[in-house]
Amino acid sequence: MSVIFNSVTEALVQILVVIIGALASLALNKVKNYFETLKKKDEMGMINLITDIAVEYAEKELSGAAGKEKRDFAVDKAISILADKGIKVSRDEVIAGIENGVNKLKNK
Repeated sequence: MSVIFNSVTEALVQILVVIIGALASLALNKVKNYFETLKKKDEMGMINLITDIAVEYAEKELSGAAGKEKRDFAVDKAISILADKGIKVSRDEVIAGIENGVNKLKNK
């Protein structure tokens, strides 16, 4: 009788360990995803801020230049600053941010 009881107890403990491990793994994955979302949100905020600043800087530095020249200057500046901060972003994303910054500047 005690052999059966020990076997059942051992099986229940193993099942319990597996369930607790699965729940802990799920919880860790949720926490990891939450922090990745926060990091991405923070990076997007920095990208928006830096592209807005780059637009204002390009407007002041190249006041008599053509729009494309200002845009290219602002894009290069923004990419350089973002790279210094360790944020890797595509040129197309920076261009979109620059165009958004230009629209914000026009609305001021």
